Amino acid sequence: MNEIKRVEIKVKGIVQGVGFRPAMSKHAAAIGLTGKIFNARDSVHIEIQGDDQIVRQYIDRFYDLIPANAVISSFSYNNIPIELNDKEFIIVESMDSGPTRFSIPPDLAVCKTCRDEFYDTGSRRYLYPFISCGDCGPRYTYMKDMPYDRSNTSMIEFPFCKKCLNEYNDPSDRRYHIEGFSCPECGPVIKQFDETIDVLLEGGIAAIKGLGGYHIACSAIDYNAVQKLRDRKARPGKPFAVMFKSVEAANDYVNLYPNEERLLLSKESPIVIVEKRDNTNIAINVAPDNGYLGIMIPYTPLHQLILDRVNIPLIMTSANISGDPLIIDDAKAAMELSDIADIFLTHNREIYKRADDSISYIYNGNEINIRMGRGKMPYPIKLHRVSEKKILSVGAELKSNISIVSDDNLVTSNHIGDLGTPDTFNHFIETVNEMSDFYSVKPDTVIADIHPDYESTCFAKNYCNDNAIKLYQIQHHFAHFLSCYFENELKGTVAGIIFDGTGYGTDGTIWGGEILTGDIHSFARHGRLSLFPLPGGEKAIIEPWRILAGLLSEDQFFDTCTWVEQSTLENIQRIVYNERFSPLTSSAGRLFDAAGALLGFKKNVSYEAEAAIYLEMLAMKSGSKDVIPYTIKKENQLTELDTSMLIKELYKRKKDGSELYDLAKIFHNSLSDGIVNIAAEICSQNGINQLLLSGGVFQNRIMLTEVEKRLESIGLKVFINKRIPTNDAGVSAGQAIYGVYNA
Repeated sequence: MNEIKRVEIKVKGIVQGVGFRPAMSKHAAAIGLTGKIFNARDSVHIEIQGDDQIVRQYIDRFYDLIPANAVISSFSYNNIPIELNDKEFIIVESMDSGPTRFSIPPDLAVCKTCRDEFYDTGSRRYLYPFISCGDCGPRYTYMKDMPYDRSNTSMIEFPFCKKCLNEYNDPSDRRYHIEGFSCPECGPVIKQFDETIDVLLEGGIAAIKGLGGYHIACSAIDYNAVQKLRDRKARPGKPFAVMFKSVEAANDYVNLYPNEERLLLSKESPIVIVEKRDNTNIAINVAPDNGYLGIMIPYTPLHQLILDRVNIPLIMTSANISGDPLIIDDAKAAMELSDIADIFLTHNREIYKRADDSISYIYNGNEINIRMGRGKMPYPIKLHRVSEKKILSVGAELKSNISIVSDDNLVTSNHIGDLGTPDTFNHFIETVNEMSDFYSVKPDTVIADIHPDYESTCFAKNYCNDNAIKLYQIQHHFAHFLSCYFENELKGTVAGIIFDGTGYGTDGTIWGGEILTGDIHSFARHGRLSLFPLPGGEKAIIEPWRILAGLLSEDQFFDTCTWVEQSTLENIQRIVYNERFSPLTSSAGRLFDAAGALLGFKKNVSYEAEAAIYLEMLAMKSGSKDVIPYTIKKENQLTELDTSMLIKELYKRKKDGSELYDLAKIFHNSLSDGIVNIAAEICSQNGINQLLLSGGVFQNRIMLTEVEKRLESIGLKVFINKRIPTNDAGVSAGQAIYGVYNA
């Protein structure tokens, strides 16, 4: 007989709430090992004892045996004294000590096994709306604290019945030592289900308590129901997401490709932006004037139950008052949604933490994240080095989130929102405190944007003053640059085209159409879109026709904006070249807005980038490869693309009778060609062959495709954001990376 050994194994990462202890316990017992396994706040500890060769086999095959949803960031082991009386392998009580660190599991969409059980008429969980197991169900949203035990979740209010307790204690059962499951006898209950189904089928609006907050739902094939929702929610044009009962059902309404289907069926199950089919019965006001539709399938059994019963696609949108955080509290929902919802479908399992739905799309076979929420956050990114500082980065003003860094881990919070309302700003502060406490991180360094008026920057300054810690401020577009630079593991100096709406520049102007070079430490600005005024400042974002005053001649401006009162146009013309009232910008986002207004967008913007999305949708109808001749010039040692000439030429072609959709595509082609021309020259001058693309404008798939293919055609290697969003939701991650390498 070989030597008997006892080995202690310590594992860190996402190893709690994913069925890790049961899986590793069952395997140890199956091969004849004794010992124990237990959770700590930041890890799982395993002690195995047995024949030396079997112990070695367990260690060597460890990564092959872990559950599918586990992610190991650290694995270590050492020999310890044997215990002579050890007779079996057991799961023991958790050790509630030490820091939480980066081990919090995200929420998981209902798995195939539970879905099959849900539809099994012989199962005691048949059509049970809270069915779950070690591979699926709520995690982050219903957790108070780590370690991941039932007592630290909202399921503490639902003690196991005898049958569930037997399953929990039975090593042969798939729910052996799974913490959050239940059954109809002992689990949460829903209220007003049948009544809600009736309301939805009759064209009404329902507030539905889900996994990480409330949704507002109505029929997606009933124009009047959708319009009622738009009127009540004061959301005139922004597209709604639609939930289908299955991928098969969605195929009748949208063009789904294999990668998109896999994403919908994944454990994250985000909203996926896909192409709409023509001539379906989805109401035209669900996503007006839009060739894409954000879709999802039921990721909880409750949603599945609802969709199966109504048997029609439903709008499923976040339940909040415009601009405010997602509602998770029952009393607040009843009060604030009473003017929106006709009925409330609720349950008695408490939601502890918000989780907006994640949003992504497929580009060239890769998932591109737009919003990291349910199923994806909080999720740690492993750094290539141990940070010397405990870092808090506070992000941007729009699409706000925060990131924290400790040791070699970076984790970004869930989506917070736009910091324009008191409730959202309070949610921002709560998130800072919650994440600092949850991860046992006391920041000694804060990174913020250089914009003096950002709520996040003002908070950072006060926070640092109150706590006597160091504040670093970095430029907005450099944060975008760093998010992409880090994600793609780039080294040395690279170039970057950073196109977005607005970001405060180091020269005090509003940037947004920039060509930078830089590395992990610093950047230089080499090129940009030529400056143009924003008459009325932020009003020009809401009324994009104003921007044309600084890009067209006076006669052209008046001729184009015939839907605006003459006196208003005259007032705009008087202030257009007064920088006090019309600040200058190089913003690509605002240039898209102006082109949209020129080519038919005549209303006020009701949601971010509405005019730019109008322009993209218009361009989708054209296959034109035409490019407007453009002018490149030097200004203050910067290479500039002349934006005014581009817009004036569009105006002339419009007057000559060119189709608007062709002109929209030509605008994309011309802007892409011009900026690539400048970038190529900058790369050549600086000996650079790698270039990254970042900023919200590159969510525009036409723009991304055109720029990328032109860059690659001249031999440049192109990198884009995938996991970290390219929009402002990626800014806090970029800020955090700056802190790791420079604080």
